[in-house]
Amino acid sequence: MKNKVVFILLFVLIFSALMPRPAKADVAPPYIVTIVVINAPSDLELSARYTKGSVTETKLFQRKDVAWESKFRLMDYYFWRDYKLYSNGVLIVESKDYNFELPLPDEIFYKFDMLYTLDLKSKTLTEGKPAWQIPVSVGLQIIVTLLLEGIVFYFFGYREKRSWLVFLITNLITQSALYIGITYIGIAGYSIIYFWYGAIVVFIIELITFALALKEQNKWKAIGYAFFGNLLSLVLGNILLAILPF
Repeated sequence: MKNKVVFILLFVLIFSALMPRPAKADVAPPYIVTIVVINAPSDLELSARYTKGSVTETKLFQRKDVAWESKFRLMDYYFWRDYKLYSNGVLIVESKDYNFELPLPDEIFYKFDMLYTLDLKSKTLTEGKPAWQIPVSVGLQIIVTLLLEGIVFYFFGYREKRSWLVFLITNLITQSALYIGITYIGIAGYSIIYFWYGAIVVFIIELITFALALKEQNKWKAIGYAFFGNLLSLVLGNILLAILPF
């Protein structure tokens, strides 16, 4: 019993040391709109031309590339104060191979942080992301996590078919719930927070499940695997959130 308490306290201390802490700072306003381009050319630039009151302004989107996805974000520090003055938005697309303009939907001027996908070939702007992106991104995250945890599981001495079935079923359920939850619930800037709290819940579930369901080794081996497997998944998950779109 004493060893179990020490084990759990150690895990809590590690999580507490790594857990992001709130800090007081000037917070940037949310983006007016985010436009996603799949496999965007390296020289692609997006800018917006719109009317503010009686004045026409043109602003360049900020670009961030993550894997196959490029996010172009428009920020204006005065927009949320004076949003009623904005109208007649036009998206300007410029690169070596593309040069055209599209009207920006009027709703970007009164809704919160709109997300669109720009198709360069068809020159169309659609709300949201492509339907295939979430399954591909979540699938990659789950597969990589299962491979890593599978290596740990093997080194802990599990060889029987029943043990691996318990491993696969449990991890498929918990990891799918974790990454799908991040994708559908997590707001871009706060996804890492959802991930941390979700990872703690996953650890508790897997700790109990493996301790009860794995019979090939003793319970302490099962608890040891749950601890180290989830610790590595935590590190890996932070990396995946940074290098994969979601």
